[in-house]
Amino acid sequence: MLKKMISTMVASALLGATAFSAFAQDKPKVAFVPQIVGIPYFKAMQDGGNRAAKAFGVDFIYSGPVDTNPMDQLQIVQNLIAQGVNAISVSVLDASSIAPVVEQAKAKNIKLFTSDSDAPDSGRAVYVAQATDEGLGDTVIDEMVKRVGDHAKIGIVSGEATASNLNAWIGFMQQRVKAKYPNVTLLKPQFAGGTSSRAAQISADMIAANPDLKGIIAVASTTCPGVAQAIETAGKIGKVVGTGYCSPDTARAYLKSGSFGFSVLWDPEKLGYLTVWAGKQLIDGKTFSAENSVPGLDQKVAYDAKTGVLLLGAPAVFTKQNVDQFHF
Repeated sequence: MLKKMISTMVASALLGATAFSAFAQDKPKVAFVPQIVGIPYFKAMQDGGNRAAKAFGVDFIYSGPVDTNPMDQLQIVQNLIAQGVNAISVSVLDASSIAPVVEQAKAKNIKLFTSDSDAPDSGRAVYVAQATDEGLGDTVIDEMVKRVGDHAKIGIVSGEATASNLNAWIGFMQQRVKAKYPNVTLLKPQFAGGTSSRAAQISADMIAANPDLKGIIAVASTTCPGVAQAIETAGKIGKVVGTGYCSPDTARAYLKSGSFGFSVLWDPEKLGYLTVWAGKQLIDGKTFSAENSVPGLDQKVAYDAKTGVLLLGAPAVFTKQNVDQFHF
């Protein structure tokens, strides 16, 4: 275990150093550290970051862990701080451990902020949010109840148990059910980490243990394929409605097969673009307005000064009927 940790730290340090040295030294540098690399969702954020970097004259660094390991993510952030990257954004895996890293960044006059997943009590400079946590929780429950009824039993399969964004969405799902759908039974969340195969096993067990199950919500994009595959394998298409927070490209086949009734998300390419714009604003010492016009985005971006949240917009609902209009 120790050898693995050391090798991971060395590899991430080398990766960060290589990424850093590859850039011209006269441009401001904005980094984004995702929860995991190699999945379509964060690849779309990377594409948006690259687009913004060209638009705003910065170098964009994209570096993250190969699995959803909070310690690996923190090590990458610390490497970027040590290299003097001007602004660093993080999709936080463990909100409880980020505060000391924020202080390290402040000591070097580096702007450390969050994007996609927050650590609201960490002292971060701003949170670039895809949609409100409440809006995401409410939307997925409302859309599910439309399909399974207001007396249904619904399961939840999430990713990492420490991911603040996923836990916030689950919390608002639970609040929505309690306030609006008192006869809906929401099962205790199960956590699959970052693997689709584990999500598939959890979902299969959930279906077997609950013959009256009507729906399963995949809270992390990495769990969407596993939930859908379990519904298909169990022969439950049309009997158990799957859904999740996953991109149209990830959900497309499942929406068309019927294993997913819908999916809820936003445009991660735009979120990546907004993240880099926010980083450049912080580097330049500019403040955010209550409503911001961001060159290159076709929508106004709201900012809540009390919470320090920069909001991309409302959630989108993707279905079999509209999914082919979207490509991310």
